[in-house]
Amino acid sequence: MRYHLPAYKKLYLLLYFLLISAFFLNAQTLTLYSFPPPHPYRWQNPHRLLMSTIRNYYSKPNYQPRRILGHMIIELKKDSAIHLAGMVSDEMGNLKNSIVKDKIGLGILFKVVKGHLEETSQVQKELQIRTETSGAAFVTFRISDTAYNYLLTYIDSFKMKGYDRLYNGANLPRAGKGCGCTAFGISFLELINALDAEFRDKWAVQVKVPEKLIADSAKKKKISLRRIFFTFNWAKKKQPYQSLTLYEPYLIYKWVNSIWENEQNNPETPYQFIKKGEARGVLIDCMKCFPLAPMFTR
Repeated sequence: MRYHLPAYKKLYLLLYFLLISAFFLNAQTLTLYSFPPPHPYRWQNPHRLLMSTIRNYYSKPNYQPRRILGHMIIELKKDSAIHLAGMVSDEMGNLKNSIVKDKIGLGILFKVVKGHLEETSQVQKELQIRTETSGAAFVTFRISDTAYNYLLTYIDSFKMKGYDRLYNGANLPRAGKGCGCTAFGISFLELINALDAEFRDKWAVQVKVPEKLIADSAKKKKISLRRIFFTFNWAKKKQPYQSLTLYEPYLIYKWVNSIWENEQNNPETPYQFIKKGEARGVLIDCMKCFPLAPMFTR
């Protein structure tokens, strides 16, 4: 005996599936695009960091503009509206002078320099080329309308405060202490309570930079490249140091590709697997992630 649903129940089911489809098609998203550097940076010790930096500096670029540190671009999307943004340095050439001529050593990791936000029209073409050729990986968060509007306001407020002109430094964008591209991107996750412990563990490097390798352009203390070259350990116990936590574009790129290779057959994985062109990405449901107050910190 065949069972037939009443017409009104069929109508309710149809409306239900239409609403669900509309929800997933029109939901707002936050995406972090990570561009790896030409070669991975090696953070095992100052010596290896220096050597990998030199290798990247003199490597032949595969893409333009040249991103020897790697790069991160954030995308806020709602329906057909797209907003792209990424922090960049205005003084990349002067960073080399700070190390070679001014001899500030690993003080370069904490130095604030002039920067600005590159936005949609400036990065759209580069992003398209990167995704078409697997030169990027990305993490997309499906977010609420409230979170979407909050993050748009954050970008506007960030620029109004002049924080977009402070590159590098302490990598505390919400405190106005300077930030690189990844710290800027990660601040978006902080603001909607989406910065998972796994991201902190897998995406960031944490090292104790010895004070003996840190100088400042305004001080007489000088650190030669030779001294960094022959330093094979980060600060040990009881040695003065400055802590450095840095989200690495290469580590984020590597993490996304690792998830693709190891989690696709896991029925309990929290990730959905998506692609844009040849670029791999993961989709995370963050509709219940609510904005964090205050937007800016001291």
